[in-house]
Amino acid sequence: MTENAPRRGFPERIGRYQILERIGRGAMGVVYRAHDSAMHRDVALKVLMTDLEDDPDIRTRFHREAEAAARLSHPNIITIFDVGEDNDRFFIVMELLRGAMLKDFLAQAAPVPIERKIDLMYQLCTGLDAAHNASVFHRDIKPGNIFVRSDGILKILDFGVARLATSSMTASGFIVGTPDYMSPEQARGAEIDGRSDIFSVGGVFFFMLTGQKPFPASELPALFHQIQHEAPRPLLPEEAPPELAEVVMKALAKDRDERYQTCQDMVADLDVIRQAHPLKTRRLPAPVALAAEPSASSSSAQTGAAASPNGFTPPPAAASPNGSAPPTASKPSTDDTVDLPPAFNSDDTVSMTPSLSWIRRVADRIDSAVSGRFARLWRPVPPAVSRQSGIRKR
Repeated sequence: MTENAPRRGFPERIGRYQILERIGRGAMGVVYRAHDSAMHRDVALKVLMTDLEDDPDIRTRFHREAEAAARLSHPNIITIFDVGEDNDRFFIVMELLRGAMLKDFLAQAAPVPIERKIDLMYQLCTGLDAAHNASVFHRDIKPGNIFVRSDGILKILDFGVARLATSSMTASGFIVGTPDYMSPEQARGAEIDGRSDIFSVGGVFFFMLTGQKPFPASELPALFHQIQHEAPRPLLPEEAPPELAEVVMKALAKDRDERYQTCQDMVADLDVIRQAHPLKTRRLPAPVALAAEPSASSSSAQTGAAASPNGFTPPPAAASPNGSAPPTASKPSTDDTVDLPPAFNSDDTVSMTPSLSWIRRVADRIDSAVSGRFARLWRPVPPAVSRQSGIRKR
């Protein structure tokens, strides 16, 4: 197979884009590495899944993802190049990133020094501040939506569940986001603002420093209880300097009025800490470059091994510098794009409402996305539907 030849089953072209390989799949779309024949560059092209493209709600969300992201122009936010339709299939064209997802970056063999972590925190808050200034809330900040390029630049991915401040699409009582890093008000289904993203950022910082989630419960009810009523454990001196631990805990305050009120305030404090722990260069040294970027004809592509949207294959996990277990590397993704697990994973994006009929509709969509309509024809009896079955990826 040549590098420019798509694997069997892929469309050869979508619009002006030549498809090279599939690099991700999720509940809403399939992501391909493609070549832009007009601009002579490789891009990441996200296409709405065939099984879902006729659903007006999903289609609206997909359009909203492009609308939200296209409004943003910042070095720390993934760039949207194009939006269009081809044969009634909606697609978004994004920059193709080279590097690793944050989880995989932290799991590399060489320990990540504290000054680099602080610099990544600073970049994350700077990019999110730009989004908030454009009246866009991400609503799903988590390690799986943060990418570290090979030049050390951080990129925020997946504004697919972002709520525009002017949008009224999200109904009251509707929960959208990833449970592990969700704010207390978001877990209650209440109205949110930029301070909800700040809480999620605090959770990501906690994970970066400890290799652990701030709220360890694995069952959804217990997790929501911890998020709303229990404080995360204190950061140890060997995990973070006291001034950085103070920033993290302030971001994780249960009461949104006690958190940072804007990302700009958080950036100011991080800048002071960053000056006390300066990073000599953002470009990653050779040992931290992680892995060569394999071509479409590489062994990982041929064997179907998990590869990120940039072609990165995660390195073996290593112990964190403080001796704690390293972050568990998830299947790398672009935006919201990972294969759906068969059961609940608290790091996944969920959408929940008390309506049983709504849960059944969501379960049907998940079934369609994961197994395909053909599989359902052979199922004699539909599976029992529970609240947990209404959980799905965004």
